[in-house]
Amino acid sequence: MSLFKHYLLIVAISFLPLVSIFLTPDLPHTHDGLVHLARMAAYDKALRGGQILPRWVSDLNYGYGMPLFNFIYHTPYLLSALFISVGFSLVNSFKIVLLLSFLLSGITMFAFAHELFDDSQKALVVTLFYQFAPFRLVEVLVRGSFGEMYTYAFLPLVLFGLTKISKKPTISYIVITAIATALLIISHNSISLVFFGISSLFILFFFKKERIPYGVIALALGLSLASFYWLPAMLEHGYTLGDLYMRDRFKEHFPPIVNFFIPNFFNAKNIQTGGISVQFGLFHMIALLTSIHIFMSNKKTDSIIKKSLLFSLVLIIISLFFMQPISKIFWENIPMLRQFQFPWRFLSVTSLATALLSVSFFSYPIFNKNNWVFLIIILGMIFSTAYYWYPPLGFDKIKDEKQFWNYPLTTTYFGETDVVWSAGPAKEYAKQQIEIIDGQANFSSIIKQSTIHTTVVESKNGARLVDNTQYFPGWKVYVNNTKVPVEFQDQNWRGLVTFAIPKGQSNIRVIFKKSIIQRIGEYISLGTILLLTCMTVMHIRKKNS
Repeated sequence: MSLFKHYLLIVAISFLPLVSIFLTPDLPHTHDGLVHLARMAAYDKALRGGQILPRWVSDLNYGYGMPLFNFIYHTPYLLSALFISVGFSLVNSFKIVLLLSFLLSGITMFAFAHELFDDSQKALVVTLFYQFAPFRLVEVLVRGSFGEMYTYAFLPLVLFGLTKISKKPTISYIVITAIATALLIISHNSISLVFFGISSLFILFFFKKERIPYGVIALALGLSLASFYWLPAMLEHGYTLGDLYMRDRFKEHFPPIVNFFIPNFFNAKNIQTGGISVQFGLFHMIALLTSIHIFMSNKKTDSIIKKSLLFSLVLIIISLFFMQPISKIFWENIPMLRQFQFPWRFLSVTSLATALLSVSFFSYPIFNKNNWVFLIIILGMIFSTAYYWYPPLGFDKIKDEKQFWNYPLTTTYFGETDVVWSAGPAKEYAKQQIEIIDGQANFSSIIKQSTIHTTVVESKNGARLVDNTQYFPGWKVYVNNTKVPVEFQDQNWRGLVTFAIPKGQSNIRVIFKKSIIQRIGEYISLGTILLLTCMTVMHIRKKNS
C-alpha cells in the first residue's frame, strides 16, 4: 500500500468518532462548547475591529471588556474566524474546526511515526493508537477542548521535523520544525508547555551529541516565533486573578491510580474524576504491558523501537507522578504548573506515550506472521472506544446564535483574565460607555469601537469622567490630542478607566495600545519571521545554484 493510501485510510478511519456531530444541526454538549461559541464570536469581532492578532475583547464582561486573547490561545479561533467569514454559523464552524484538528493529528502522527520507524505498518498502528486513545475522544466529545485538540495535531509535526533533523540537519527542516513549534505554542496555554518539554526530551533521547544543537536551535526559533503570544501571556499574567483563583484547584483532581488501568468502555461515573474518564484504554494497557515485558526479559528488538519504548515509559512514569498526590509539593510551589488546573491533564502525555508503545507488538512473531492478529488488535482497539463516538452528554439546541454574538459574561472559569484592580466580573451593563463621576458636562456624541472610544464633551468648570472599561496596561486617554493621566484604582470605580477633563470643549479618545511587553514579543516574532525567510531563500538559492 502506497503512503498516499495510508493517509487516505487514516483520514477515513478518523472520521468515525466525529460523524455523529454532523448528523444534527445541534451542538454537541461538552464541558466548554458554549464558552467556545462566545469566544469565537468575540475573536471574529476583534479581527473585524482591526486587531491583528486580537488581545482585547470589548463586548464581553457586560461591555467592560477584558484582555482575553492576551492569555488565551489563538489557533482554533483563527480557523473558526475563517469559516465564519465565508458564511458558516458558529455551531458549524465549531464542528468543522474540531474535525480538522482530529484529521490533522492523524496525518501528522503518521508522518512522524513513518519517519521514526521507517515502516508503514508500524506507523499505521501507532497512528491509530494515537487517534483512538480514549482520552483523545474524551477531549473532543466530552470536554470540547478546542485548543488542546490542535496541540495533538502539531506535536507530531514538531517530532517529525526533529526526526528529520536528527538524521540530516537541513535548513528546510529546521524552518518546518520552528513553524510547527510556534503553531503548537499558540494552540493551548498549558498543554503546549508540556508538549514543548516532550519535544526537548525527544532531542536528548534520539539525537547524536553533535546534532543536538540543531534540534535546540529549531525549538528555540519556534519559541521565538511565538513570542508575540507567550511572552505577554507569561509576563503579564500577574495582572490577573488567575493564580489566586486556581491556587488550590488541583487538589480535587488527582485520580485514584487504579482508575488509569480500568477500562471504562461505557464512561461509568464511579471511575471518573471530575466528570472525566481517566483510563489509558484496554489495548493501550496491553501495549504498556508488552513494553515492560520486552525490557524485563531483555528481549531482542530493533534499537529504534527499544529507544522509543524507553522514551515512552519515562513519559508515562513522569505523567503518573504528576497525576498523584505524591506530587502535591510541586503543584503548591510552582505557579506555572498550577496553570494546568487539573492533574489528569497529563493524560495528554500518556496518549502519545501509549501510542508509541504499540510498536512493541512487532517484537512478537505472532503479530508479524499473522495478519488476522494484526486486524483483531487494530479493530478491537478502534471499536473499544465506540461508546465515545456519540457525545456522551448529548446535544444542545441552539435556537439563536445572537446570544453568543452579544455574550455578557467573561467565558473564563477561574479568573484567568480578570484583572487584579477590578472588583471582579461585571454584573450588569453600564448606562453608557463614558459617564460623569464629578462635576458637570454634556456629551455631544459617544462612539465605541473595538479598541477606541471617542466622545466630545463640553464642561464649564472641568469634570472627572469614567470610561466603563476594565483597565489593563495599554489603555491610554487623550484629551484634545494630549495624553492625560489615567486613574484606575479609585475605590468607587475599581479597575475602571477614570480621568479628568478641563473646562471648555474636549475631544476625547480612549485607546487600547500595545504594552511594552506586547511590543517586544511582536518585534521578536517579526524578527524571527525575517530570519526564517532569509534562511529559506538562502537554502533555495544554494540548492538551485
